Amino acid sequence: MSAPLLEITGLSKTFGGLKAVDNVDMALYSGEILGLLGPNGAGKTVCFNLICGVYRPSAGRIRFDGRRIDGLAPHEVAARGIGRTFQIVKPFAALSVLENVLVARGIRRYGRFSRMWGSWRGRGEKEAAMALLERVGLAELAGRKAGLLPLGNLRRLEIARALAVGSRLVLLDESFSGLRHEEIARLEALVRRIREDGVTILLIEHNMRVTMGLCDRIVVLDHGRRIAEGTPSEIQHDPAVIEAYLGTKGKRHAA
Repeated sequence: MSAPLLEITGLSKTFGGLKAVDNVDMALYSGEILGLLGPNGAGKTVCFNLICGVYRPSAGRIRFDGRRIDGLAPHEVAARGIGRTFQIVKPFAALSVLENVLVARGIRRYGRFSRMWGSWRGRGEKEAAMALLERVGLAELAGRKAGLLPLGNLRRLEIARALAVGSRLVLLDESFSGLRHEEIARLEALVRRIREDGVTILLIEHNMRVTMGLCDRIVVLDHGRRIAEGTPSEIQHDPAVIEAYLGTKGKRHAA
């Protein structure tokens, strides 16, 4: 098997006396969709924030494409081709849909002072941003103010902005939350197309049907620790996972 695209070893994060992530190991391979599951408070979003540089690990290592990224600033992590979405979608409401994607593409300028002064509305930039909107099904809404979009389209815009940064890896944090059944189906198809285009995906999702249908493998956390890893079928029948979600009583009933 080839080396992992993303490799996490002994990852821990402590906030005062609370160990939010506790000695987690995880590997994600190119072209894979990996699910990160767990009850509320399990440490999933903290893991995302550690990967993206929002938090510095208390211990452990994070390697991306063989190089350590733990301790890098968020913009440095993003510059390596890692993008993410957020649980709560907050676009630049007064800007258009197209302008929101153009802003995300600005990551390519921030590393050099001279490039910051170039036009971010140039023809090439607009064409690249429109290509991303076409990819997520929002091209016809490019000129609309982002603050006027319904939740389903906001989720798509968030993914477009993540793709503007994440050319190699995208982290999806509850991107299906709050959507209707038909919106979920369309977003599932989009995520599959993104993977077919060569982007690797790590996702947090509480909708178990979505997770089981999309993911190649799943890692489950509980109280900051990894308690299970396997295929969707294996995870569904794992006693530790059943107990984490349902408690000991639920485990007996599930058996």
